[in-house]
Amino acid sequence: MHLKRNEMPNTWPIAKKGTKYLLVANHSKTRAIPILMILRDMLKFAKTRSEVKFMIYNKEIKLNNKVVKEEKMPMEISDILTIEKMGKNWRLKIENKKFKLEEVSGSEKDIKISKIIGKKVLGKNEIQINLSDGRNYLVKENFSVGDSAVVNLKENKIEKILKLKDGAKIEVISGKHLGQIGNIKEIRQVGKQKIFVVKIEGKELNLPSKTVKVIG
Repeated sequence: MHLKRNEMPNTWPIAKKGTKYLLVANHSKTRAIPILMILRDMLKFAKTRSEVKFMIYNKEIKLNNKVVKEEKMPMEISDILTIEKMGKNWRLKIENKKFKLEEVSGSEKDIKISKIIGKKVLGKNEIQINLSDGRNYLVKENFSVGDSAVVNLKENKIEKILKLKDGAKIEVISGKHLGQIGNIKEIRQVGKQKIFVVKIEGKELNLPSKTVKVIG
């Protein structure tokens, strides 16, 4: 599936001029960017789609410690891209409302923070935690939907839970304040919805839970 270049998400740091159509990720279309765009247009490690497919065919690319199998695979915020042949790793982040790749190394390349979007009781003392990137784990730790999980990609396990509470460090993951970092000052209950009063760059913003992710 493709989309017109002039209709691409504003988060994509891709030139406005070029081919009429661009590849669309096979899922998470509005929150991600295809691996093809990462390798060809952002990192510029390939000039054509064929070169990207060659790298994938030779199993040179990993996303979150899993081998990439197609150029349409989506890369989302906090995901880790690895090119083992080069010994390099990058994390996708948001800066000035645009996707940006930040090179990471050491133990940092094995860590990803994902938002908890659901849970399921499977049996006595067995609770499944559902993460925003589609991963599921059985956990014993206490957690709530809206908290974040620190995932060790190398060992494929949750290292700890980051609570969505007063004082927590958060990142705005959607809306006009996308990518900004702040701290929760207060949590207000408005009807059935929780509103988070977040202090960002000296200003206080009222944000719904779906727009924030705990990062520390």
